[in-house]
Amino acid sequence: MAPAAPTFDIARVGPDGRAVVAGRATPGAKIVLLDGGKEVATATADARGEWVIVAQDPPLSPGQHELRVIEHVDGRAPVTSDQVVVVVVPSPPAAAGAEAKEETLVMIAPSAGATTLVQPPTAAGVPRSGDLVVSTLDYDDRGHVTITGLAAPGTTVRAYVDDKIAAEGVAGADGRWRLTPATPLEPGKHTLRLDRLAKDGKPSARLELPFERAVLSPRAGSDSRRLHVVRGDNLWNIARAHYGDGWQYTTIFGANKDQIRDPNLIYPGQVFSLPKVD
Repeated sequence: MAPAAPTFDIARVGPDGRAVVAGRATPGAKIVLLDGGKEVATATADARGEWVIVAQDPPLSPGQHELRVIEHVDGRAPVTSDQVVVVVVPSPPAAAGAEAKEETLVMIAPSAGATTLVQPPTAAGVPRSGDLVVSTLDYDDRGHVTITGLAAPGTTVRAYVDDKIAAEGVAGADGRWRLTPATPLEPGKHTLRLDRLAKDGKPSARLELPFERAVLSPRAGSDSRRLHVVRGDNLWNIARAHYGDGWQYTTIFGANKDQIRDPNLIYPGQVFSLPKVD
């Protein structure tokens, strides 16, 4: 039986690139943290299999990083984590002494399944009202919509499209919710309203987000989906969420060159086609 792969439990990275990651592995194993293929730091798992690595000298540079760990146990082949920690460190302020406005984006992604956002960008970059947050809003060629976000665990979230009730669901134990309205959208401009309901059924948090369902151009093809960019998005996390691999951002870039001059610069309100990838 093959040994279990080491896992990540915690990942925190400051705007200056200084990182603390922790997880579990075989007790007594040597743990090596990799940034891409480069060794960053090492640690040893304790008797319970828990390990902590502090990566501060040097810190992670501005830009995108993929962190993995490798477990080394005497007499066994090294085992690499199935998970990867995706980090986007913001660029420093242009003016000396200026206060940083961006936070580091950190996600833990398994080899299969949904990515977990463990460190979101600053609150100013995320559509929110109190603890009610919109993470993604996208739709397919037929207008079927999927909306995801966060709220207090166990609370009910109700979605309205153009002031009509569209879907309702309950945030899970991790605070995540996902709504899929049954009625497809017609092309054109719409308004999404989200309410987090209190126990008496009255809204205790509310936010509204205008968006547009665009019609696919012929070049995009019938296998494409459309995504409405909101604040806090970047091509890397869009590709990670929709294709399971951040490096697929080049696919999105290639399909939307008429809108994207610089892959590092996308803007709220843009509508991208997401081609099907075999």
